[in-house]
Amino acid sequence: MTAPPSATDKAWARIEEEKRRDRFLRRVSTVAWTVTFVIVLGYGILTALQVWEMYRGAYLAGIMPFATVVGMATPLIIVLGLMSLLIALVATIGVFLRLRTASLNEIQLRLAALEELIAGKA
Repeated sequence: MTAPPSATDKAWARIEEEKRRDRFLRRVSTVAWTVTFVIVLGYGILTALQVWEMYRGAYLAGIMPFATVVGMATPLIIVLGLMSLLIALVATIGVFLRLRTASLNEIQLRLAALEELIAGKA
């Protein structure tokens, strides 16, 4: 007959399971952010090429003012600004969630140790 697992063992098993989930989510997040940055980099290169062509073709020929040529980069600036805002928000939420999860795990371990202590005295 096998002994039932202790509360501490159960708590550690849950913590290990959470760590595995965290690692998986970190990998998924890393891949998603890498793809996002590659797409934004590609968009930036395309926008830079368009601005350069307008600069060479229209500004140097005197057809367009320089502000109009630079204004073509406005969508890229907006995308970069929104992306940095998104990263800041996600990072802040992630920090708060990690702090809360760590605290809850510590409380759970302390309660499991207290339960074993009480069960051992009884």
